[in-house]
Amino acid sequence: MRNILVIFLMLSLLSCQDEAKKPQVAPVQSNTTFADSLKISKTRSVALSPEARTVAADWLAYITAQNEIGNLENKTGTEIIESSNNLMQIMENLRETLPDTLRTNAVEARTNVLLTKALVLHQYATKKQKNPDEIFEVAENLVVEFDNFKLQLNELFLKTPENFELDLDREFEESLEADSTGTIPLFKVEDKI
Repeated sequence: MRNILVIFLMLSLLSCQDEAKKPQVAPVQSNTTFADSLKISKTRSVALSPEARTVAADWLAYITAQNEIGNLENKTGTEIIESSNNLMQIMENLRETLPDTLRTNAVEARTNVLLTKALVLHQYATKKQKNPDEIFEVAENLVVEFDNFKLQLNELFLKTPENFELDLDREFEESLEADSTGTIPLFKVEDKI
């Protein structure tokens, strides 16, 4: 009986020593909490050009991504964590379903950036010790990158200098046709002001 008691005491001491050796995890230092809402600093707001909007209107993945990014604003940290998996899948779908009319290196690079940001957000959301500052920062970056993506889409439909010159020539020819005298129209005094 005495041997059993000695063995029991030895095991108790060993288990106490194991617990003492475990490293203590420091709590995460954060300026925000998961109950706070995401505030997006809107220094710019990007709207699609009419030509880009026409193409994007038929692209279901874009519409879904735009709605999800728009819904990020004012979400709490907890809600962002819960939607991180959806965001990751939406951005992957956006990249994979890119229409051929938009398939350029620049647009593909922007979709890769969006997917990467969504993957980082998902990674932070699945960590054991989540940091609200990291979650909010990546979520805000995702919104900014989506605006950059929209800018890139708009750039696809900008007129090239050659097209701009052709438009100016066409407008000049039309102004000559409107003037039956056949002379080059001069600017009026009001036009110079």
